[in-house]
Amino acid sequence: MLTKKQYKLYSFLKTYAKKNKFMPTFDDMRTHMEVKSKSGIFNLLCYMEWKGYIKRHPAHARAIQIIKEYENE
Repeated sequence: MLTKKQYKLYSFLKTYAKKNKFMPTFDDMRTHMEVKSKSGIFNLLCYMEWKGYIKRHPAHARAIQIIKEYENE
């Protein structure tokens, strides 16, 4: 189960990727989520990965893969 903030970011990732064919930058995510630091986005992504909704590839820019659909969609 995702928190409200995690779900907001998850939805943004799905929508952005579908529209642009690639994932958003940390700055795009930070702007959308209205947070001041990139560490806030990093923490949200870490928890989403830990919960099994996304997979990040650390050696590549914008390398986030959605691997699990959210149950309530």
